[in-house]
Amino acid sequence: MRFEEGDLWLTQKALGEMKVIKFNKKYYKQVNNIYKESFSKEERYISLNKMIKSKGTELYCLVNKEKVYGIIYLIKYKEMIFILYLAINSEVRSKGYGSYLLKWCLNLYKEKDIYLNIDEVNENKKDYEIRKRREKFYLKNGFYMTDYISKEDIQNFNILCNRKSIKIENYIELDKFVAQILDEPVSNIMKL
Repeated sequence: MRFEEGDLWLTQKALGEMKVIKFNKKYYKQVNNIYKESFSKEERYISLNKMIKSKGTELYCLVNKEKVYGIIYLIKYKEMIFILYLAINSEVRSKGYGSYLLKWCLNLYKEKDIYLNIDEVNENKKDYEIRKRREKFYLKNGFYMTDYISKEDIQNFNILCNRKSIKIENYIELDKFVAQILDEPVSNIMKL
């Protein structure tokens, strides 16, 4: 992986023996703890057991010396990737590990369209500042805001992609696949 001067994330020295690996059962408890502490019950659309067993998905762990620093859960469909979860151990947040995992993913799947959704960045929401920080994080790490939102029951999500322009028909197809894996209704995709 390339480290550029000025990046606000980890240096090679700080990484030490850090590596991204596919999920291993020996890390189950640590991964489950990170998952549960990072996402509210409403945000956990899928159990860790189902994550591990679902076809068309990959769960990766950022580890160093048997300690899990973070996780990234990907749903793969055709030439697309959907990042459903990115989470960092609360003990080491804001130290560059999230940026590292995202850049790792963007590098590994650079030929694919990579999507993710964030809570709609809306000034009328009480947690607007958190939403804005999350948006800024993804934008500085290689993602672009699209002109579309994903509407679900009572919540809207901004759709981000690693490409400046997208073919919305492809994203709609991906969204249907994601809904199938999560056993959730298909989202209503709308142009802003």
